Amino acid sequence: MEVNKTRKSAEMRNIFGNTLVELGKAYPEVVVLDADLNTSSKAVIFKKAFPDRFIQVGIAEQNLFGIAAGLALTGFVPFPSTFAAFVSRRALDQIAISISYPNLNVKIPGSYVGLPTSRAGASHNCIEDIAIMRVMPNMHVADPADGWDLRAIMLKAMETEGPVYFRIPRIALDDIFDETHHFEWGKGKILRAGTDVTLFGTGMMTSLCLRAADLLLQEGIHPEVIHLGSIKPVDQELVLESTSRTGCAVTAENASIIGGFGDAVMEALSESRPVPVFRIGVRDQFVESGGIDELFTLHQMQPEHIANAARKMMRVKG
Repeated sequence: MEVNKTRKSAEMRNIFGNTLVELGKAYPEVVVLDADLNTSSKAVIFKKAFPDRFIQVGIAEQNLFGIAAGLALTGFVPFPSTFAAFVSRRALDQIAISISYPNLNVKIPGSYVGLPTSRAGASHNCIEDIAIMRVMPNMHVADPADGWDLRAIMLKAMETEGPVYFRIPRIALDDIFDETHHFEWGKGKILRAGTDVTLFGTGMMTSLCLRAADLLLQEGIHPEVIHLGSIKPVDQELVLESTSRTGCAVTAENASIIGGFGDAVMEALSESRPVPVFRIGVRDQFVESGGIDELFTLHQMQPEHIANAARKMMRVKG
């Protein structure tokens, strides 16, 4: 896949495991719970470092989040770890009533998100988690662009009172940021300044937006590329500021466009300054089993598809 053609950081799930250990050293109240997936999610790295602070729940995701809620009530900061598909589907009631409603201090990683889950098929290729989690009251939602962003999000989660949901794709991503990177809720990052169209990316799709920008620059089109790692709250001020310069936008997410990141951007625009917007992401369908490159091409989420959408929006704005 095109996202893999340049220098990459470590695989995102390894960064997740290593950052858990970093947090475990700094915060004795951090505990990790697992639903029999620690070797896949790499929570096993924390298990080896802090075996007495690792709880194996087994394949019982609803119980996983019920136990996490109880631990949070006693002063621990639990990280209940499982695949995003099980977070947003199987255990949704426990998350809503036992964690979000009482605004408990639980940090929820959603592993194996979107198309890079690849050959796992419709049961595991989770595309609806952004829409589900961002509608949950009290819940913060984030999607990191690279390993440094993931680490920064996890550090910020420890400073954030209440539940946090963050996404972890099963892939290695290009380094966009470095060790000095700092994450803030409700704040985006301008990665490239431009005047013709804004490319809003979240998560791994920010890398593809940067590649789409390279394609457009070859034609004399100057896109502005913005990473919005904080999906809830979204940076409404930056969204409005950028589109006031460019007059149109494309959003890109490794998830369903229905109720997801693109809708968050359009909500911010529609309330103040509507402009033409095209959403790149999975349309109203389940994800088939296939190779990563195949799936990104099938769902028209490659850099050339983002560039095509940008050209279309520029024509629409006239």
